[in-house]
Amino acid sequence: MSDLMQDHQNNWKVFWKTVSAFFFSHIGGLLIANIFCFGLSSLFEGYGFLIVIPVVLFLYSYPIYSSMWNAGHRDSNSAQFGHTVLHRGRGFLYGIVGSVPIIVISLGFVLSKFGLLFNFVIPYKLLNAEIWPIINVMSSSPFLPDFAVWQILLIALLSVAVPVLIGELGYLAGTYDFAVMQWLIYKNNDKKK
Repeated sequence: MSDLMQDHQNNWKVFWKTVSAFFFSHIGGLLIANIFCFGLSSLFEGYGFLIVIPVVLFLYSYPIYSSMWNAGHRDSNSAQFGHTVLHRGRGFLYGIVGSVPIIVISLGFVLSKFGLLFNFVIPYKLLNAEIWPIINVMSSSPFLPDFAVWQILLIALLSVAVPVLIGELGYLAGTYDFAVMQWLIYKNNDKKK
């Protein structure tokens, strides 16, 4: 009985450790994305967004992807040795729970469109720098009345969906032991012969 309780406690510790790793890697990705958004802000006009959006999303995604890849790889190894049951959708769960602060901020953004909170387009862009270029494509105005309701809802959805999907992709890649860097760097010499 005590072994079962110990396993349950260890599972909760691993769960919250992974959720916090997701959230802190999200913060790290935001810092990187903010730096590049300020640096590449001259490209926000015209067709420059075609360059800025993929660059910012790629740079933002690296910390989340790598921390969730490690979690997926750890869970895969634990399942291989019979310590846990592997659920490939667990990365989605880690992402949703780790995104609770993002969900609250996005809800505040939607409520501010309807006048229930102050206008915080600029702080919202800073807190969601991974989609800042996408927000500017929709409307470069710093005022909420210039945004349509569907734009506000889409922006709020993207600010939650982007980190969760990146986390799930990283977790899945970790469970399948698919490492992008190894795939790019190490070539199979048998194919050349």
